[in-house]
Amino acid sequence: MSRMVSIILTELASDIMKHEEVMENAINGKDDIDGRIETIKHHLGEIVKTEKMIEKWREYTASTNNNNEQNK
Repeated sequence: MSRMVSIILTELASDIMKHEEVMENAINGKDDIDGRIETIKHHLGEIVKTEKMIEKWREYTASTNNNNEQNK
């Protein structure tokens, strides 16, 4: 189970890094400002959503790990 927990956390962290990279490119870009703003807002929203997913995953896996420890 712990391998699966680690894999999910790694995937979610990777998603955050991808969104941050797109945001950085938009911040430093030369495109029209309105398009850059929309891109930044979108990816910032995705980062927040993914961070909440990580938090929820940790809650779920903590309760699962606690139940497994009690059953030993």
